[in-house]
Amino acid sequence: MTKLEEKRNTILGKLDKLFEAANKETRVFTDEESNEYVRLSNELKAINTQLDREREHRNLELGKTAENSPTEEQEIRSFELYLKSKVTGDKSLETRANLTYGDNGAVIPKTIVNKIIDQVVNISPLFSKTTKYFVKGDISIPKVDTSSGDITVSFASEFSSLTATAVKLTAIELKGFLAACLVVVSRKLINNSQFDIVSFVVNRMALKLAVFIENYLINGGTSSTLGGTASGLKQSVTQAMNITYGSSITSDYLIDVQDTIPDVYQKNACWLMHPTTRTIIRKLKDGQGNYLLIKDFNSPTGYTLLGKPVYVSDNMTGFASATAGKDFLYYGDMSGLAVKISEDANIQVLNEMYATQHATGFVLWLEIDNTVENTQKIVKGSVVAAGN
Repeated sequence: MTKLEEKRNTILGKLDKLFEAANKETRVFTDEESNEYVRLSNELKAINTQLDREREHRNLELGKTAENSPTEEQEIRSFELYLKSKVTGDKSLETRANLTYGDNGAVIPKTIVNKIIDQVVNISPLFSKTTKYFVKGDISIPKVDTSSGDITVSFASEFSSLTATAVKLTAIELKGFLAACLVVVSRKLINNSQFDIVSFVVNRMALKLAVFIENYLINGGTSSTLGGTASGLKQSVTQAMNITYGSSITSDYLIDVQDTIPDVYQKNACWLMHPTTRTIIRKLKDGQGNYLLIKDFNSPTGYTLLGKPVYVSDNMTGFASATAGKDFLYYGDMSGLAVKISEDANIQVLNEMYATQHATGFVLWLEIDNTVENTQKIVKGSVVAAGN
């Protein structure tokens, strides 16, 4: 189908040139042009018919009909045409791409956005475990504050009054902080008909986004770069297990950290730390001389600590370099971290900026924000000054 579609685009280009030549000179087709038009039109019709048959065959294999068949293939093709149109300057390709446009360029089809997000999930374990909200604009998430009381259940007798319990309801606001991801691609590769430009752009953007998002989820962002306060685990985790600066991590300390999380949230709990912190913990032993952090081939990370998987990230602060006030460890169910990502991502094409490198830049724009929506699910290990 790819070769047929490439041939189809070539024929459409030739037909466009026939009309451009006649319109430019304000005349009708010559006999030679008329014959060429008929020949190209018949060939185009035959290709379209074959492509329709191929799509119908694929839908039948999937047990679907043409009416409810997915548009993934069409969206991928439209995205490819748009990218190539910006590189080659061929306006007919951009017209056939048929994309909508926003303030930051063309709106990426949802199929492409989903492919990028799916790749980020595969690359970043932390992001994969969060609770994600795919919406546009600011959202408000209701939250029950149990710090001053909770709903109570007790035995009661007939004709006796029940005592009402006041529960405080608060709201978590997730905004749309704008983020950008740049990928530069060789024009030689783009012009190569055998080069899968869509997969390349998707994979490269996903890799860069995964690095950015993981750092953002852990450390948050500064107001100077985001135009507001963007939180991460560092700013929004309220439960803390402190350790005095200059002291050592002990097995008792790790047990205290783990037991801070209620049992109801322990099932999907995990550890998050810097690789150097993991190295320190690997050397800890229990009273029988057994290492606390053990190799576990059933664990997704290959290691478990007190029965839970251990994830590492270079975006964490290592325990050895952590000063007073720094967090070096997180434990809990990371679904307690809410992440908002806009559905309507945009892409801009930068031709002139990288023209001297014979390359083209593709910039992905999206909105993102995050905060902890359930404070009971996550605890942090924090270094404090002596005497605190």
